[in-house]
Amino acid sequence: MSISRRKLLISAAGLGWWPFAAEAQGAEDGFQIVRARRSFAPLLGADSPETETWSFGEKGLPLLIRARQGEELKLRIVNELEFELWLHWFGVRGPSDVMTFNVPAGSFNSFDCVFTPPDAGTFWLGPMADISRLRDMGLYALLLVEEHQPVAGLEDLAIVLDDWKLSADGVIAGNFGDVEALVGEGRLGNWFTVNGQYRPRIKLNPGKYTRLRLLNAANVRSMGLLFKGSDPLLIARDGQPVKPRPLGAGSFVLAPGQRADLLVLPEADITLALDLFEDVSELAYLTHESVVTAPDIPENFALALNPLANQPNLAAARIVSLVIEGGIKGGLKSALFQGRRVDLRILLENGMGWALNGVAGPGGPPLVTAKTGETILFDIDNRTAFDQPLHVHGHVWRPVRAEREQAWGDTAVVPARQGLKLIMVADNPGVWAIQSLVAERADGGMVTAFTVE
Repeated sequence: MSISRRKLLISAAGLGWWPFAAEAQGAEDGFQIVRARRSFAPLLGADSPETETWSFGEKGLPLLIRARQGEELKLRIVNELEFELWLHWFGVRGPSDVMTFNVPAGSFNSFDCVFTPPDAGTFWLGPMADISRLRDMGLYALLLVEEHQPVAGLEDLAIVLDDWKLSADGVIAGNFGDVEALVGEGRLGNWFTVNGQYRPRIKLNPGKYTRLRLLNAANVRSMGLLFKGSDPLLIARDGQPVKPRPLGAGSFVLAPGQRADLLVLPEADITLALDLFEDVSELAYLTHESVVTAPDIPENFALALNPLANQPNLAAARIVSLVIEGGIKGGLKSALFQGRRVDLRILLENGMGWALNGVAGPGGPPLVTAKTGETILFDIDNRTAFDQPLHVHGHVWRPVRAEREQAWGDTAVVPARQGLKLIMVADNPGVWAIQSLVAERADGGMVTAFTVE
């Protein structure tokens, strides 16, 4: 059955160089072609059995799409898989009719996605339905939007991190929809890759500063990253510039779906590793063939801020409460599901284990209907036993904290058993979603909608 984008949301209330696949080939009418298809990737290594994945790139390599701030991007999305796809541009503040879209099954079907990105930054394309299965099979792409005025002296290096649930012979475990994963942490993988490869060695350009563009594509795992041999500068997070600061000691954590831009100095080689608390796993090696002195960067270096149409008016903000329940020891006894209130047993039988404001999955009214330019204060109460990374579609928000100035972003992590206040200007008309970035929780009910008129 075909469903419209509006029904989905309301009811849910130049390509990069190696190691990416140069895949989005041009068509005669100026569109770049992006194909979703089956692929086989050497996730275990070159001498091991290949793994069947679903990918936008070849050989399981994540696809990299480049755009420029303020310039039109024309993509033709072709679905060569056997089922309909619902996809979303995570972090892009574009028009609502192309930020979430569906592509029917079959290579003869396509969707022309045309928009002008208002923000420079690091964004991504991923599934909006059947999220656990599609993301775990590798169906995502990275979107790098370059600044309108390019930043001189920086060279991009995209780093897509993922964990895969693999057997010894490289087969992805097929137990999607597992109840324990639904109500627990989620679908944790046991094999780590960078750009679809196991412990790749990536050469850095000597004499240039490298801008690492990181995406955590894992279903549930928050990645605590270590950079042995270097102390990178954090210059952007979740598509929005931040005041540069060194990462310092300890791990740098990216929740699922989060991105970060890091500035790496052209000096020592770097070992990128994952902090597993009881262990450390090396992920990739960034090396220099030679040491060349690079020009100094200004002490006040920072990326240009992205344009915001309106600044928030905290004094006039409309307060919208958002209560998160569900999961193990998460307080959920019943919820509204498909228009009727049912108990937890029936919810679980239907793949639901989470609720926002007492609504699990499709069926609830919009969380709020806002006027364009109105300031909204989301008062979030996380009653669950897990940290919850929440993502807002088509907008940016930031925490309301008095102790320091907060940066804008499209994702916020609400700690377990705690609350968080997030301020947002409703400046992008349309129907939008707020969802968990943990794949199993989004599939399992943690998604709601709001409208901007």
